[in-house]
Amino acid sequence: MTGGAIETRRLGATVLVRTHVIVRAGLVAAALLFIAAYVAIALARLRYPFELEWMEGVMVDHVRRVLAGQPIYAKPSLDFVSLLYPPLYYLAGAAFSTVFGIGFPPLRLLSFLSSLGVFALIFALVRRETGSAVSGVVAAGLFAATYYKVGGWFDLARLDSFYLLLLLAAVFTLRRASSAAAAAAAGLLMAAAFLTKQSALVIFVPLAAGALVADFRRGCAFAGTAALLMGASAIVLDRSTGGWFSYYCFTLPAHHPSVARPWIAFWRWDLLAGLRVACLAAAVAVLLRCLGSRRDRWRFYYPLLAAGMIGSSWSVRTMVGAEVNNLLPAYAAIAILAALGLHDVADIASRANRRAAAWTLLLAEVLFVVQFAGLRYDPRVELPRPADLEAGRSVVAVLSTVPGEVFAPHHGYLALLAGKRSFAHTLAMDNVFLDDTGPARRDLEQELLDAIREGRFGAVVVESDGWRAAVIRSRYPSCTRLFDRRDVFWPVTGGRLRPEFLCR
Repeated sequence: MTGGAIETRRLGATVLVRTHVIVRAGLVAAALLFIAAYVAIALARLRYPFELEWMEGVMVDHVRRVLAGQPIYAKPSLDFVSLLYPPLYYLAGAAFSTVFGIGFPPLRLLSFLSSLGVFALIFALVRRETGSAVSGVVAAGLFAATYYKVGGWFDLARLDSFYLLLLLAAVFTLRRASSAAAAAAAGLLMAAAFLTKQSALVIFVPLAAGALVADFRRGCAFAGTAALLMGASAIVLDRSTGGWFSYYCFTLPAHHPSVARPWIAFWRWDLLAGLRVACLAAAVAVLLRCLGSRRDRWRFYYPLLAAGMIGSSWSVRTMVGAEVNNLLPAYAAIAILAALGLHDVADIASRANRRAAAWTLLLAEVLFVVQFAGLRYDPRVELPRPADLEAGRSVVAVLSTVPGEVFAPHHGYLALLAGKRSFAHTLAMDNVFLDDTGPARRDLEQELLDAIREGRFGAVVVESDGWRAAVIRSRYPSCTRLFDRRDVFWPVTGGRLRPEFLCR
């Protein structure tokens, strides 16, 4: 080789190294930028006094009942109908509300802190497997970058981030467990996740299978502890509530209708749309682990975990009315596996040829930068505007002038802010109307109609979706608009619903 050729090769290697340094720095910067953007948004809207999503108010209602010593699971009535969730989030929310007061801020704070814990656990899981802090940052940043895809759900007064925190804490504790006692602790965390959201069962089964294959003794400790605690807690809750716990958490969900062609919509729109590079890298990670050495007893752990987390998201997302919040477990699994796949590709290439490894890693990291760029969003769309705040205050002022109670079925918290009382939430009642054909449904329907027809309320709010509008207007015909603008007081995420008319 001539001196000129050697010099050219050295120059090319130098350029490659420098390019790789720049691209990696850009990749890490993108990951950190998405995390920072989320933190800024969450802090900016933490104390917003109105709903960011139309079910935040009913979550506060559940916490209020816990603090008042009232039952969550009881026969559906116009006064209160439970949502279809186990109680642990409400108990955690009640603990935060005891310290910070009842309302949206303590529940949003719980979700915000939980989401930061999720970032930390994703980072820790990937760094443990790869030994690379950069890979851990990429994984955490990739999950943070899905914030817009899940409707800005991380920090809402909803249970999803708290649930995911418990779930990943169980995954991390089990993976690093060096004894049966530590594995049992992971089982305790898995049971806590189940008591927050029952779809944890879908994740528990493959996760337990992976643990049993890897280490039978520790797997038994994990699976046995989790199964015992989940079963015992469900039995205790059901008996202590006269069967209403299982009615809300198992019977009604089991009868909920599913959307048409669920697999196609889920894979095409929920996963692949906007996450093609990440899904490809995740698939590489799964394939390499399934084909890995038989000496690695944990090689099926992450593929089975991904199957459970993606399967749980699919199992709920296929139900009619299921929101994008149910995609959080799937996106967390994809973020973890995508970062593992990126590291695997670099590791394989480095064993084949140093130069090939450099080019392969550079290409992979460029694709990840493109992936981050494809997930960019305008943070302002996640923030309520000053006009929304003023419109909310105006509505509360109007409701406060109504003699008697106000029935605001979608937004009962507005009546509370106006010094009135709240009633059962629309969605909770509709779950009963849609999924139950027995006496509980008929009694609730009759109670609702009787209350409206008999004029029990001083006024009734007709919502933007026209829920029961004909029945309401037949008894309360004098209706006035609550807003003079069409662009204010819509939730920044979730169902596009707002109070529209006040009917007297």
